[in-house]
Amino acid sequence: MIKGLPVSAARDLMAAYAIVGREKMLQTIGVSKRTLQRGKNPDLMLDSNATDRLIRLAAVTEHAIDVLGSKDAAERWLVTSAIGLDGRKPLDLLQTFEGTELVKSFLTRIDYGVYS
Repeated sequence: MIKGLPVSAARDLMAAYAIVGREKMLQTIGVSKRTLQRGKNPDLMLDSNATDRLIRLAAVTEHAIDVLGSKDAAERWLVTSAIGLDGRKPLDLLQTFEGTELVKSFLTRIDYGVYS
């Protein structure tokens, strides 16, 4: 059976975000505050869904930094409604694979100057 990432990986990633709120991060990753607190135990692992969401969040954030030019700009973009995403916030879409693909496609369109 494949194990997920350690809960400490989620805590470490969350600590790297300055603009995105803690509650929103927990919701996006799909873990509770309590799980994060218990994550000091090195044997505690995220389940496969939370691991997948964590990896998607990190990958999309890196893509946004590349396209938008800075970490702050990427974080602001993640929490701002986007016309190209039917008024939804990119961060809200990262909870599903399909939503993540929409966000990645939108970032690529921004990178190439095609917003619609």
